[in-house]
Amino acid sequence: MLDSVVLPGNDVSQTIFEGESKKQDKIIGPGLVTNNGKIIVSNGGILRGKHNKLYWVEHRKKKYMPSKDDIVVGVVVAKTSELYKVDIGSHEFATLPYLAFTNATKKNRPDVKVGNVLAARVKATTPYMEAEISCVESANSVVLGLLEDGFLISVSLNYALQLKNPNSKLLSELGHFIPYEIVIGINGKVWIKTSSVQRTIAIGSAIINAEHLKEDDIPQLIKTLKM
Repeated sequence: MLDSVVLPGNDVSQTIFEGESKKQDKIIGPGLVTNNGKIIVSNGGILRGKHNKLYWVEHRKKKYMPSKDDIVVGVVVAKTSELYKVDIGSHEFATLPYLAFTNATKKNRPDVKVGNVLAARVKATTPYMEAEISCVESANSVVLGLLEDGFLISVSLNYALQLKNPNSKLLSELGHFIPYEIVIGINGKVWIKTSSVQRTIAIGSAIINAEHLKEDDIPQLIKTLKM
C-alpha cells in the first residue's frame, strides 16, 4: 500500500508496522492518526514512508493541521498578559506561553515582539481549540526560538516535506554555491538567512522555483541565480 492512494478511514497499520523496527519507533506524520493501536488515514492522498520509520499521507491542502511534535515556523501576531499568539498557517493562531523558551524565567525571558519569526514545536493540540507551541529545546532537537535577520517564504505543505529530506539535492547544491542557514517548518514556512539580503532573496527564489523541477534541472536553475 506504500506509495498508493489511500482514503480517509483506511487502516494502514499492517503496512506501517511490518518490518524489523519496533512499533514505538514509528513516527506518524500528517494525514494519519492513531486509534486504539491502529493507524488510520485522516486525509486522502498518497501514503509515503521514509527509512521504515516516518510515515505520512501526501495530499494537497492549503491549511496546515497542527500535529503534536511538528516543527513549525511562525510569525508572532499578538501579545496578551501571559502568552503570544503565533500565526503558523493553520485555521487558528497558536498560543506560545511566555515561559515556553529554553532557560526562560519570569525575570529573564526573550524579548519577543509582534512581527518576529520563530521556530517552535507543537506541544499540544485539542479539537476546536488553538494549538499550543513551545520553543523549549529537547535533546538532539533542531534549534528552536527566535529567527532573526532572515527572510521568510511560504511553500506548499508537500514541498516542505520534500525539503526536509536530508538528501535534498536542491539544498545540497545551493549549499555548495553559497553558505546559508535554513529552518523548514512542516507547516510550509521556510526561514532563510545568508550574508546579504540579495543572496537571501536569491536562495528563496530558487527554492520556490524548484518545486516542480526534476532533479536533473536543478544545477541549471542554480546557474541562473544572480548574487
